[in-house]
Amino acid sequence: MKVNRYKVAAFTLAGATSGIAGVLLASQLGIGSPVIGQGFMFTSITAVVLGGTLLTGGRGGVLRSLIGVAIIVVLANGLILMGVNSYVQIAVQGLVIIAAVVATGWRLRSRVRVIK
Repeated sequence: MKVNRYKVAAFTLAGATSGIAGVLLASQLGIGSPVIGQGFMFTSITAVVLGGTLLTGGRGGVLRSLIGVAIIVVLANGLILMGVNSYVQIAVQGLVIIAAVVATGWRLRSRVRVIK
């Protein structure tokens, strides 16, 4: 079956990229730990949603996600250079994801309307 081949390829690619990310993080920090990338999930979800990918699925793209990643990285670096507290940085990311979800949902509100 072709589906099984694609599943194996997808999991192989995900495992390989996860391994590369782990090696890069371990080399950057100089230590290996199984929880080394624990804080990056919220940032990655924020970047993908900011790129235009719907949380419900069905819409999105790699290039738009890369643009979202670039925006989040520039925002995070700017906040670090300004000396903003890390808790405030996370709050700013939360505001960005809320704004992105509202902006995406605002366009789709006419399709979701229920007529009684």
